[in-house]
Amino acid sequence: MKALYRYMQLEATGTPARANVDGVSRRGWIVDGETFVYYGGRKQQCLPLAEVTELRIVDPADEQQDRDKLHAVIRFKRAIQFPRFSMREGERWGFVLFRKTLTNLKAIEAGERFDFAGGQCLADDVELIYVGPGNIEYSRACGYVR
Repeated sequence: MKALYRYMQLEATGTPARANVDGVSRRGWIVDGETFVYYGGRKQQCLPLAEVTELRIVDPADEQQDRDKLHAVIRFKRAIQFPRFSMREGERWGFVLFRKTLTNLKAIEAGERFDFAGGQCLADDVELIYVGPGNIEYSRACGYVR
């Protein structure tokens, strides 16, 4: 399906909004006063305003950016094959703590299973090596910089 609107067009002329679509809160834009446009996965989705609930206009400056949220890094203690991809022993995975990943962090800290790469991972198979802001220390923990 071809996108109806270009991203730059949405940013320039659309009204930033947030709405519930099928029970999931989505960030998007109101276009032409009658359509809510958002990205579901990688595809652009366009819905009439009548099909969304809890529609509200947002100020992008008020929304917390990923850079302002906590980040975490885990290191795999052994090689593991997951449905989507595999992780080698010693490989690191960094992520922003937000909604589901925050639940995963709590499960790791409690020594429980957590969702990862389309499967389940045991907390015993990973080591939590960093929790904090997304700064240079996070980049070092991920192995991006030395």
